[in-house]
Formats: sequence, structure tokens, C-alpha cells
Amino acid sequence: MRTQLRLWLALSLATSWAAGFPKNPNSPSVVQAVSTESEIGGHAHGNPAGSQSIPPPVALIIADAKAADGPEGSKVYARQLTEWFVSDQTGDTYIDAFASRLSTADLMARQGKRELIPETVVARAFNDLMSRVHAPLRTDTNVVHQLRNTLYAVSPSLSTVNSDSSGCLPSEAVHLMIQLLLDNGTLGDLCPPQPDATGRLVQHACPGRLNAGAAISQYLHSHSRSQNETLYNHVAEVFGM
Repeated sequence: MRTQLRLWLALSLATSWAAGFPKNPNSPSVVQAVSTESEIGGHAHGNPAGSQSIPPPVALIIADAKAADGPEGSKVYARQLTEWFVSDQTGDTYIDAFASRLSTADLMARQGKRELIPETVVARAFNDLMSRVHAPLRTDTNVVHQLRNTLYAVSPSLSTVNSDSSGCLPSEAVHLMIQLLLDNGTLGDLCPPQPDATGRLVQHACPGRLNAGAAISQYLHSHSRSQNETLYNHVAEVFGM
């Protein structure tokens, strides 16, 4: 199974895991949730009753995000996000190039050598993407900000929202694009969480609603590789990568 599919599942697990937490990162429940990732891949010690441990696939993403401050860790994390975001229909050469651009931009931002990406720009990138694939889906900065809070609830290493309320690292911006695609650009597109066989609440997209991922897939299958590359190049250019 391609890494892209594995990571897609991991993010679904992450959002399902965080679904029960309030969107305010300063709320007690979220603080408790953040404390559970102090030991990656294991159960936190002394958790209050009802708090949750992190699913293993999510723990792997968090570990990679934590290591992204260095050149090698940045390359690994950027590659994962790229394989998650960019379709394999663009080809390995293009995916390598996009991942390299993301890694370079992310390291520069972490080192204070370039500006963070405003939430308004993330929203514009998603809206531009939907316009280009002819999907009538849009988002706004409120949705982007709330999703940043959700990523922070999963782990502070996934979002800079606590240190900068409006600016994102390039890696976070791409991560948000993935989340926006999963959520169709809105906080209200997911149906209420439903219990699975184990009783754990899991969120799913409501049937019959417009699907951002399907719109992109249809576009990619009906256009040339160079046109598909142009689609993702525009996102990279909007992010200044």
C-alpha cells in the first residue's frame, strides 16, 4: 500500500481521535489531550479518567513532525506530507521536487529566514484549487483556524497556532490543505460521530454531499500530467515555495 494511503488513514484516525475535544486549545480537555503525546506511541502516565491515548499511526506522524527542525527530519516529514497531498499521477520526479521545495521552505520558516504563511493564504489556496477543478466548495479563515486548533489538540508539533495565531509553517499549511480536502473545506460537512464496533466515536463524511477529493481525482484523470503538475504548482506558488 502506498504511503499516501497509509497517511490518509492516519489523518482520518487523528481527526476521529481529536473529534471529541473542544476547538479551543486552552480548554482543559485539550490540554489533557496534548499531554497524552508526551510519550510517543505509548499511554500517558496519570491521565485523567476519560482521556485517550494516541493511535500508533498518528504517533508516527507526530514523531516525524517533532524531528522536522533538522535537515534530515524535515526531508522525511515533507516527503510524507507531499505523498499525502500530491497525487501519484504527477509522477515520482514531480513528487520529489515538490517535497524538496516544501522541506526547504519549512526549514527556512523554522529558522526565521522566511515569513510564516497566513491563514488567509491557506484559505485562498484551497479556494483556488477548488476553482481549478470546477468544484463549488469554498472555505474561510475561521475554518482554517479551527482546524489548526484541532491539529494542536492532536499534538503541538503539528501546529504553530499556540505561538502564532494567524501564521503557519509551510508544512502546517500543506497539512491543513489535506485536512480541508478531507473535510470539504468546512467544519460542518462531517456527520455527527457514530460509534464503531468497539464503541469508539468515529466521524465520516455525510453521503450525498460534494466531495473535494472526488473532484480533484476526476480532474486529474481527465487532464495531462503537465496540467496536473500545474495544479499543484499553483498551491506551491501561493505558499511561496
